Amino acid sequence: MQNTTFSRWFDDFHQQAKVLNERRLIVLLGGDEWGYSLLQTIQSFHQDRNKNDERSWLIYGDNELIKANVSPQRFRDRLGTESDFVVFTQQQLSVDAFAALSGTLVGGGILFLIINDIALVKQSNFFKRFFSLLQGYSEHVILQQGALVFPPLEPKTQVSDEQVINSVSSSERQTLTYGCVTQEQVNAVEAIIKVIKGKSKQPLVLTADRGRGKSSALAIACAQLLAIAKNDNKLHIIITAAELHSVQVFFSQLAKSLPQGHLEGHKFTMLYGVVEFIAVDQLLKLQPNVSLVLVDEAAAIPVYLLEQLLFQHSRLVFASTIHGYEGAGRGFTLKFQHTLTASFPKWRSLHINEPIRWRSGDPLEQLVFDACLLNAELPSLCNHQKHSSLVSQETQFDFKHFTAEALLANESLLRQVFSVLVTAHYQTKPSDVQMLLDNKQVELVCLMSVDGELEQVIAVALLIHEGKFNKQGITDAELTAVNRGKRRLRNNFIPQSLLTQCGVEQAFDYHYLRVMRIAVHPKLQHQGIGALFLSEITIFAKTQRADFLASSFGATKSLLSFWLTADFKLGRIGFSKDKASGEQSALVLKSLSENSEQVLAPINTEFYRCFDYLLVEEYKDLAPNLVALIQTHCPQSSLDMLSQLDNANVEAFAYGYRQYASCVFSLHLWLKQQLGSQGLNDKAICVLISRIMQKHSIADVCSTYHFTGKKALEQFLKTSVMNGLTLNG
Repeated sequence: MQNTTFSRWFDDFHQQAKVLNERRLIVLLGGDEWGYSLLQTIQSFHQDRNKNDERSWLIYGDNELIKANVSPQRFRDRLGTESDFVVFTQQQLSVDAFAALSGTLVGGGILFLIINDIALVKQSNFFKRFFSLLQGYSEHVILQQGALVFPPLEPKTQVSDEQVINSVSSSERQTLTYGCVTQEQVNAVEAIIKVIKGKSKQPLVLTADRGRGKSSALAIACAQLLAIAKNDNKLHIIITAAELHSVQVFFSQLAKSLPQGHLEGHKFTMLYGVVEFIAVDQLLKLQPNVSLVLVDEAAAIPVYLLEQLLFQHSRLVFASTIHGYEGAGRGFTLKFQHTLTASFPKWRSLHINEPIRWRSGDPLEQLVFDACLLNAELPSLCNHQKHSSLVSQETQFDFKHFTAEALLANESLLRQVFSVLVTAHYQTKPSDVQMLLDNKQVELVCLMSVDGELEQVIAVALLIHEGKFNKQGITDAELTAVNRGKRRLRNNFIPQSLLTQCGVEQAFDYHYLRVMRIAVHPKLQHQGIGALFLSEITIFAKTQRADFLASSFGATKSLLSFWLTADFKLGRIGFSKDKASGEQSALVLKSLSENSEQVLAPINTEFYRCFDYLLVEEYKDLAPNLVALIQTHCPQSSLDMLSQLDNANVEAFAYGYRQYASCVFSLHLWLKQQLGSQGLNDKAICVLISRIMQKHSIADVCSTYHFTGKKALEQFLKTSVMNGLTLNG
């Protein structure tokens, strides 16, 4: 009887959502069988699932009754696709997947969240906040087994004219120029075309929230350009993104807009033009001569990589989601646009406001934004913070440690914290909100600026306890499996890395406090606040009785310098590039006790003992200026002393008495000593490291540093060595 009543109620509920072109959430609090029995009364659920129609129903989770058709590892592949219903049956909710898959729903779509563990909700701070937010939406519904009450629906006759106007679905809209759905999308297409037809060095930044047709606009513009390409002016367009799956929507739309073209994999070909995907790192390395470069989801790419693209190519479009499900769009906006203004003052910006797949003010979009803090905005700064250096004698700081309960009780504080994280760090995800509120091993610390009674969050760090602190329950057999590469342990990144990569057998016997995120308000960076904050974190770590303060991050010169200047020591550099940063990761540690110092010293020594050897293969692609920085912090005890013969070889090479190959080992030893003395200019350091330490070929070094050939390169090497000898007596 209840199921029949649900069926009738749901038909009206769903019909109303379709009339208003809005998406809604139904939370089913109860057992799996009960939730399944309700879903079965929905006609399309039974019919479409038998036809394996994944477009209609996307199912995510581990429920035995309702078989999933979305892989936990591949849910991001669905971004940009469309669905009518999404069902979440996962016991431990993946917030990242929840946010991302909600974006696939079209207007009138319904998201079902089945929660079969009421105790989980009661214990979770994230769910407490989620359900509190849910109470503020009349469009969303909670149905509970054993107390099933179907809320009355607002009669359709009471829907305002304004709601009806705003709710016209994309299928009912008049098709505009280029086949666009909104006038804003038309404007975006024309702005993209202008980048290639107008003056060079005038980049376009195209921003929007999810579902505004941004990626489709890129594809439609490419289709227009390819359609008019000619034999005497062939078109070569590159699209790049953090990951290949991000551009699937782009290529689908391109094939739809230009059916006479040929799509194969991630390359679209016409008679006089081609559009292809090239990964960011490869694009920077190859430096191809192209007509146009499109960067999709630019917020997911580190700003320094975007800057390199900016200076390598003269015609670019950077497109990005602002309140994204998988990136920090506002960090991109603040940081990258500052670079654009400084170096390319004629750059243009265009924002798409109007959604295409649902109405403006869609209740599900608003709920996801609120629950995942995707719309958290940076607080305004005090006047003295805007106009003067913050680090001064007049400035008061307060270092504070906040519990999850304190954040739950103070929504304003939670939003301040997350806004600093999301604008200053490109890897911040919706699940970080859940981690912040529910992970008992995570500590939140903040640096507050104090102006009278007003306190503002100016820096945030997320710290996590690892190793001995949470070793309870880990058996020797499990540690053996970890050491043999057969198992990975959650929340134990540092000791696991030390055990498996550095051979530290007793790694789990120490307590580590790992800095997972550290972020300073973007408008207050480069004023010494980060260094001050890190020193306070070190003091806090000691109060937590940690043996080590540690971190791991994509190694760039500026970032690694920040940690090494703060007396952290290198434990290792990863062998493969991080997918998010495009850089090899660095693991750094700081000893907080005498016992841990006895462990750290040999770890650091062993790293440098192997570093030279690894430079010719595993670290061959490390930036030479990064190699120089690493070598500068090499312990003196790890440096080989030059023999009398070595010194003679170096001098003989500089004066041209002896061949390069006869002197190269002595030059290698001499260069390591020189890097510590800072006696060479930047170009000389990079060329010497690239050729002598990393053993790059003559052709590669000449190409990278613009030498005319072997003779010019060798003369530069001799002059640089001579200058080094002169500067150091």
